[in-house]
Amino acid sequence: MNSKLLIDSLIVIDDNGMPKPPTTRQLIDRDIRELYTRDKTPDKKNYIAECIIIYYLGDPKSPARQAGLSDPEALKMAIEQAGLDKKYIPDKLVIRLISRYYDENITEAGKVVENILKTIHNINLSVDVVNNLLNEKLNSTITLEEIPNIMTLIDSVKKQAGDIPSLLKKLEEAKQNLMYEKETELSRGGQAVLSSMDAEEYN
Repeated sequence: MNSKLLIDSLIVIDDNGMPKPPTTRQLIDRDIRELYTRDKTPDKKNYIAECIIIYYLGDPKSPARQAGLSDPEALKMAIEQAGLDKKYIPDKLVIRLISRYYDENITEAGKVVENILKTIHNINLSVDVVNNLLNEKLNSTITLEEIPNIMTLIDSVKKQAGDIPSLLKKLEEAKQNLMYEKETELSRGGQAVLSSMDAEEYN
């Protein structure tokens, strides 16, 4: 059985910051081999940049995924980190590697964690939007007719903000389930792992 697609199986950087020649693992994988060989730059900067894109969008433990970002938001973060043009759009090969990376590393418990992270992120975004609208309204002249709408906005913010503590609790439970799932998977392979050894990965 092939090992999972991970960032260190995509790219290995030497002490000078240069990508090392493809390993046997890389050469065996057709997609990785194509990603590497199509980059004709001497320092393989395009290959490195696209590996960063693949990692940020495909790895459930990447900063983008751990922040609960949507795909467009994650891509924007990845482009900034990779130093690519803002108009960069992943092609079929990069999208295929992103999909493979994600599918090989996500689990059912991991999906629960990811969905809760996305929910918290979206609540925070919506609360920010509503708060900005409230600030504009409250700093302007308010008519009697507008008061019901303003109160509705206030109630909406209170409700959404009030949901966050319970979501955080669910997130902690989901992370514990994920750790248990990983422990079970490793123990089946004849290995033992403690939650404390791996918990930092999802904090």
